[in-house]
Amino acid sequence: MVNLTSAYEELADAYHAGVGAGFDDPTFDALVGDVNGQRIAAVACGQGRDARRLAELGAEVVGIDASASLLAHARRLEQESPRGIEYVHDDAHELRSIPDASFDAVVCHMALMDIPELEPTVRSIARILKPGGSFVASIVHPCYKTPADGELIDHVDGTTRRIVGRYFDEGPYNSVTRLEILPRVAYHRMLSTYVNTLTAAGLPIVKMLEPVGDRPVWQAVPGLLYFRCQRA
Repeated sequence: MVNLTSAYEELADAYHAGVGAGFDDPTFDALVGDVNGQRIAAVACGQGRDARRLAELGAEVVGIDASASLLAHARRLEQESPRGIEYVHDDAHELRSIPDASFDAVVCHMALMDIPELEPTVRSIARILKPGGSFVASIVHPCYKTPADGELIDHVDGTTRRIVGRYFDEGPYNSVTRLEILPRVAYHRMLSTYVNTLTAAGLPIVKMLEPVGDRPVWQAVPGLLYFRCQRA
């Protein structure tokens, strides 16, 4: 198994330089909804992009990440522009330092597909949520971003089509098309694996969104998948 923490430690400065203080994601904001006055954990928060956004919307935020280097960037940004965010160095697989039932909501933005073990991660997230609390996450779409995928350009009409393969081959794979600021290794899981694992952890999905992308190929099929779960 690839050490994800080590990978992000090595890429932390480049990742921060590429992503910076953050960018808007209206689909994610819409799914999270009104967070004013809520206590929210941002799991795999990186350099704190989503933590800052949630704090700006009125939430009390705790950012959690396994990379000390990314957290150093997050804490520096917090010092430069305070938003009352607490940052915690912890592993998403266990969240050992986080008490049970201590958050109204948990978010995990574009990270679950980079975390080696899904089941312990979502069970830990369920544990720290209050009953009825929400878990909102986004991932690359597992149906259209697989261990063997690509794009086919029709030289007659110029349209681009998405080609996918090895959908049933779950586990780590070397993603040669990822941005250079991201680890090469990602973890493919079938859509049913996500749904069933979340449900078994007491986090059934109550809403899913598949936004239309900017590029022509992602206007034909969705490149990203967003979902909101509610703790039983």
